[in-house]
Amino acid sequence: MVAVLLAVASKAMGQSPVGQIFASDATVKGSVELAAGGARVMSGSWVSAGESTALLKLDRGGEVRVCPRTTLSVATSQSGRDMMLGISVGGIETHYTVSAAADSIVTPDFRILLAGPGRFDFAIEAGKSGDTCVRALANNASSLIVSELMGDATYQVKPDEQVVFHNGRLATAEHANVNCGCVAPAPVMRAAETPPVIPEAAPAPAPKAESREPKAELPAHVEVDAPFVFHADEPGPSPLEGAVTLHVAHKPLQLVVLGPPVADEAERANVRQPGVEKAANKAKESRFFGRVKAFFAALFR
Repeated sequence: MVAVLLAVASKAMGQSPVGQIFASDATVKGSVELAAGGARVMSGSWVSAGESTALLKLDRGGEVRVCPRTTLSVATSQSGRDMMLGISVGGIETHYTVSAAADSIVTPDFRILLAGPGRFDFAIEAGKSGDTCVRALANNASSLIVSELMGDATYQVKPDEQVVFHNGRLATAEHANVNCGCVAPAPVMRAAETPPVIPEAAPAPAPKAESREPKAELPAHVEVDAPFVFHADEPGPSPLEGAVTLHVAHKPLQLVVLGPPVADEAERANVRQPGVEKAANKAKESRFFGRVKAFFAALFR
């Protein structure tokens, strides 16, 4: 519908110049004339913006901004006073003044009339779902008249009003705070050129004060208690070898010399008697072990 209306308007108005297009990634279809600094767009052309906003500077004064990923068709009268703009899906912004004439903006569902004289600063966006947003921008001083293409209903958008029409019907008008139009790109943040911060070296730890307390010294002489196991049924070293091996104390040794027992006259007389001989043997063993005990007692004293 929009393409048909613009084709009819282009034939009726003729191919007169509209303005120059300035963009980094825009595509223009139709009659174009090369000009210094840009391309001059003729009536009946299409301007498709890429990822950035395209700027159409009008020969009669003012400008039209084509929002990213939006295709705008444009046609004018031979005098250039009357202009018709059309979009299918996407958004545009108008920033210009209309004199005694009237301009029109056509969407798939509505025809928006900019009747002069007046200053028109509006954002208009048509969505895929059929919702259309009309928002008055700063410096706007005029009203818009919105009418349905397939009906007789009209709606006046005031100079400071923002309206969303749902499903292509004026009866569904809603005053909502919707940011329609060409959204400004986010500013590029540059890192501040500040000198790198060099961390200060950690101070060396202070030397610890030496303690004035007297240091404990190991004793020069250590005495160790060692267990001593004696087995009577096993032959052991001689008393003299034991004395040399187990000498751990600094005390003088008392050497006890063991000799054969001296028998007295009574013992000699009773040698051949069995009972007396047995008693004598026990007495000898008792005296012997007594002397051994005395020897070890003197050794470990």
